[in-house]
Amino acid sequence: MSEADGMSAASGRLRRALPQSRRGRLSLVSALVLALAGTGFGTWAADTWPWPKDRYCWGAWEQDSGPDFLGEEAFGDDDDGIRTSTETVPTPERPTGRCEVAIAGDYESSYDGGKVTIDQQVSVEYGPVPEAAEARLAMIHDGFLGGDMVPLPDGLPGTVNGRGGLLVLPKSCDTQDGRPTVVTMYASGTYTSASNTQSDPADLGGARQAAVLLVEAANRGMAAAGCAPDEPLRISSPVYDLPGEWELVFRTSDDVCGIRGLRPDREDLEDQIGVVTRDLQTCSVRGDRDDVPYLRLAMVAQPRLAAVFDGIAGERPVAPGWRGTGTIGEKHAIVRADCAGRPATFLMGASTDAGHLAAFVNAAAARLGCAPIAPKGAAR
Repeated sequence: MSEADGMSAASGRLRRALPQSRRGRLSLVSALVLALAGTGFGTWAADTWPWPKDRYCWGAWEQDSGPDFLGEEAFGDDDDGIRTSTETVPTPERPTGRCEVAIAGDYESSYDGGKVTIDQQVSVEYGPVPEAAEARLAMIHDGFLGGDMVPLPDGLPGTVNGRGGLLVLPKSCDTQDGRPTVVTMYASGTYTSASNTQSDPADLGGARQAAVLLVEAANRGMAAAGCAPDEPLRISSPVYDLPGEWELVFRTSDDVCGIRGLRPDREDLEDQIGVVTRDLQTCSVRGDRDDVPYLRLAMVAQPRLAAVFDGIAGERPVAPGWRGTGTIGEKHAIVRADCAGRPATFLMGASTDAGHLAAFVNAAAARLGCAPIAPKGAAR
C-alpha cells in the first residue's frame, strides 16, 4: 500500500469512528488535531486539513462535489449510510473498464417509524460497441435513444437524461476493426419499506450535471486507455431540447409520435416525443397501464453517433422498392440511407411491424427534405 493509500484508509477509519452527531464529530476531530500537533502526522494533518477527499470512477469524481450521491445528502439527516466503490481501469492493452459507486443505508421512516432500506448505484462502462447487430441495437437504441433522452451539449456525440447517458469517443479510441468505443452511465436504485419496494435511482443532479459526470469519466477512461485527444472533452453549455411528457393516445386512428400515418393496432397507449432535430429524432410508445414498451423510434444523422451502427444494416434493402440498406430482426429494425446529403440511420425497436417502420422512415425523410425511403403503399 502506498503512503497516499494508507493515509486515505486512515482517514476513512477516522470518519467511521466519529459519532453520528455533527457536533460530536467536530469536537472529536478538534481534539485529535490538538493531540497530534507535535507529531509528524500532526504536521501532515495541519498542512492538508481537511482530510483528503475520496475519489471515484478512475479518479474522475471527488467526494462532496457536484450531485447529491457524492455528498452527505445521499444519506439524509441520519448521515449513517455507507458509500462504496469498485472499478476496473481501462488500459491500452485492454481498453475496457467499469466503475460503480454504491450507496446503502437503513433508516427509520418518518411516516410510520418502520425500517427503510436504500440501495443506489451509479454505474459507468467504457468499451467498444458489441460486434453482433442485435446486441449493439439492444445496448444503444434500447438504452440511450428513447424519447426521454436529449443530445449532449456542445456538439458532443451522445445523449443524456437525469439518469445517465452515452458518449461516443473520438476515432482515436476506435478498435482495430473500426468499432467505436463508448462510455455509458446509468443511475439505478431501490427504496424498500415494510410494505413495498420502489425505484429510487441515485440523484445525478439533472441532465446537465449528468452530462458533466459522463464527460469527466470519459476523459479519465481515455487517458488510462492511451487514446485521449490533445484537449480534454468539456461541457460548457446548457442542455437544450428537453423531452416532452408522456401523453395518452386515445384511439387507434390517432397518429403517434407526431408522425402522420403511424397508427398503433391497440389502444391504452401513451407516447413520449423526445428531440426532433436534423441530427436526432426520438420517440417512445408504451402501454399506459403496464409501462411495457410498444414502440421505440430513432433517426440518427449526427456522424459520430451514427457510426455506432456502422456495419450492421446489411447490404440489401429491407424489401423490394426500399432505398438504402436495412434489416428487420426479431426485436429491432434498422435502415440506412442517404438523406439530404449525408447518411441517416433509422431505428425501430419493441415492434418490428414493417408498416410502422415505413411510416416512420418516410416521415423523417420528408422532414429532412429527402426522397421517400419506403415505396408508396408500404406504410399502412
